[in-house]
Amino acid sequence: MNYYDRIEASHRRLLAQYGQGNVEIGRTTTMPGATEFDPPTTSTVFETVTAVVQGVGLEYADGSSVRSSDLTVQCGVPSIAPDLGNKVRIDGGPFLSVRQVDPVPAAGDPVGYILIVSRG
Repeated sequence: MNYYDRIEASHRRLLAQYGQGNVEIGRTTTMPGATEFDPPTTSTVFETVTAVVQGVGLEYADGSSVRSSDLTVQCGVPSIAPDLGNKVRIDGGPFLSVRQVDPVPAAGDPVGYILIVSRG
């Protein structure tokens, strides 16, 4: 087992041990109508991920794009990489918007993601 595989296994194990609640990442897709006169259809598909949710750390809060009331969601790798504007739902609560996506580690294949989410 190489170093990267050990990091990935450790990350998965720690998330499984300390994961909290029910965290879902939602991706909204818009498909064009069958003809040019039909309206497009929009759907949001949610995927449940193992995650740890906590308040945003001081290293992220800058007062403008990331506020101290935002949340940090550290999760494993979902089937599709999260992106800005995706929705996050924690324990069936209101939708939160993804404001920042940081892969872990920052270079190479990610073993997880740190998402900064906020209401609205």
